[in-house]
Amino acid sequence: MFTSIPNPRTSEAVEAINVNPFTRVVNVRFTNGYEYKYSNVSRAKIVNLLINDNMSLGFWVKELSQKAIRVRDYLYGISVATGKLCYQFTGCTNDATAPLPF
Repeated sequence: MFTSIPNPRTSEAVEAINVNPFTRVVNVRFTNGYEYKYSNVSRAKIVNLLINDNMSLGFWVKELSQKAIRVRDYLYGISVATGKLCYQFTGCTNDATAPLPF
């Protein structure tokens, strides 16, 4: 179950965001087209984002980015699970209407 955060929230940094509180995964597309996947995100943080309609997406993602560590990809794309808040670059697009990956 991925929940896409509705567009009425305006952000100069974040174009689109999908969250999944069950798997603790957040996918973010920035306005420059770069897409990142955050894993091991606190469920409380995700629920707080879903409940508070006036929360700034840019500040929320900035807080995640400051605390996250980069996922280390090894041979054949296998990554080591750390149990900590991690981020990974997943791609780039110039299409603002393209769906985020699940």
